[in-house]
Amino acid sequence: MNGNSLIQIKGLYKNFGKLQVLKGVSTEIKKGEKVVIIGPSGSGKSTMLRCVNLLEIPTYGEIWFEGKLLTPIDPYLHPDIIRLSKTYKKMLLAAEDGGDKKPREVLDTEIIADIKKNDLLKKHEGGEYNTAIKNLYKSNFSDIDITRQKIGMVFQHFNLFNNLTVMQNLTLAPVQLKLKSKEQAEERGMELLKRIGLEDKANVYPSTLSGGQKQRIAIIRALAMEPDVMLFDEPTSALDPEMVGEVLELMKELADEGMTMVVVTHEMGFAREVASRIIFMDDGVLKEEAEPKEFFANPKDERLKEFLSKVL
Repeated sequence: MNGNSLIQIKGLYKNFGKLQVLKGVSTEIKKGEKVVIIGPSGSGKSTMLRCVNLLEIPTYGEIWFEGKLLTPIDPYLHPDIIRLSKTYKKMLLAAEDGGDKKPREVLDTEIIADIKKNDLLKKHEGGEYNTAIKNLYKSNFSDIDITRQKIGMVFQHFNLFNNLTVMQNLTLAPVQLKLKSKEQAEERGMELLKRIGLEDKANVYPSTLSGGQKQRIAIIRALAMEPDVMLFDEPTSALDPEMVGEVLELMKELADEGMTMVVVTHEMGFAREVASRIIFMDDGVLKEEAEPKEFFANPKDERLKEFLSKVL
């Protein structure tokens, strides 16, 4: 893994029942990058983001954070092993002919049986695969609860605790996790409120705030944990247009300060101005990624060209 890499996503699949939402997504987020993910509704953007801190559990694939593996690996369902299975190849051919009607769990069972019968694990990586998996668990597997402390998450609908005051929202996690004393957490909370000009709202409840105020407080609540990366899941889509600017301005400040950010958004101006790299997703697949200038001026994927013609 690259020493500058913060997050690695390898061969990520996510199914909800029979619906396949992610279809083998792979990408890497480096420290200090501002990665913006765009695409039509239902393309898998938010699902991919939620898989990063296991708010959604991937069906297959690997999520790595700061050199630690977050997702358990079943060696019999690892993509590198599955690709060796004749049953899997038949499944792909059947899908191309209109779809295999067998339930996914039946296919999984058949694939595993094929792998075991033909001893495909031993044929992969010189027969060292089982040992490699065991060593991977011993040396690299991460506790997701500890990792989540380093990953700030901002949601579309704020997700503030309405029965707690603004200050209680800001201090709950640092105090409960014993990262700060109550006094230290409140001091930091007030610093963050002053940053966004809402120090007078410390003792009010979220229901009294505007949407833009709620979202800015949701952002500083994540910052109160001093994360290594911030994930934003369509942070402005639930806001009135006049409130969007104040939230985007705070996000731009964070970007300027060097915060690593992954942002799912429909705000093309923000993507053009702030992103160091833009990813386009469609139908569960990462179709194209490039720096903003290249991305907007010279799109290569036909679906991306169509998408940009409608949103720009």
